[in-house]
Amino acid sequence: MKTLALLGHPVAHSVSPAMHNAAALELGLDYQYIAEDITPELLNNAISNLRTGKWIGANVTIPHKNTVIPLIDELGDTAKAVGAVNTLVRVNGRIHGENTDIEGFLMEIDSLEINLIDRPALILGTGGSARAIAFALLQRAPEVRLLGRNMLAGTKIKDDLSKIVGGNLLSFDWTPTELSKASEDCALVVNCTPIGMVPHVNTTPWFPNIPFPPQTFVYDLVYNPIETMLVRQARSNGIKAQTGLGMLVRQGVLSFTLWTGHQPPMTTMLEAAERELND
Repeated sequence: MKTLALLGHPVAHSVSPAMHNAAALELGLDYQYIAEDITPELLNNAISNLRTGKWIGANVTIPHKNTVIPLIDELGDTAKAVGAVNTLVRVNGRIHGENTDIEGFLMEIDSLEINLIDRPALILGTGGSARAIAFALLQRAPEVRLLGRNMLAGTKIKDDLSKIVGGNLLSFDWTPTELSKASEDCALVVNCTPIGMVPHVNTTPWFPNIPFPPQTFVYDLVYNPIETMLVRQARSNGIKAQTGLGMLVRQGVLSFTLWTGHQPPMTTMLEAAERELND
């Protein structure tokens, strides 16, 4: 049996094994997908395991999407441009890095019919996911705003992506006053931090007493729990909101195809993920 792995820290919350294993089973493929909790100091060893064939491919999640890049052999065009990787494919002992988050996210917001033509978008966070989402949104929105605790990281994303994609990218500090400014008139707010993820389900990245911009859509990349505090906050204020399960499945479909050469059944993957979350 061929093994695929999820490399991240933490990973206990992940529904990726459930959805990928359901797809492999339905297609009759001899693959298994497992979650491996890999702390930063163990990442190099994990890539060695991939290189020697313990796994034939992997997903990379928080906190390794940027730091894995120096450890692998080559990058696809999108991964190279954005500077973040979420999918690793082993080919003849060499490790190839791709980013399926960007296409998966764009497919998701298009399916939700979020109109970004004349209004800005706000990203909460400045990590690898934020970098990928910023890259994606610069293809849709006239202005993208980053709000993060790490101003240096925010500035680096701004500098890097402005050269590659162009567009208007602004960086804001993680304070209530700056959130109020950064969120003004935004058509979309995307949480790219792990705040609110299991087991910290009573936390939110949105500062209290700061109103949501009217007629916005809040998209939380966190998908476990099935309804995050941020999503509850937004909905209780009459704002449309959704967790990141749809994006997770869409990027997973793309990764699965890269590993196996087979197009997996998206509905099967979504249903398996939902069952896992509801258990």
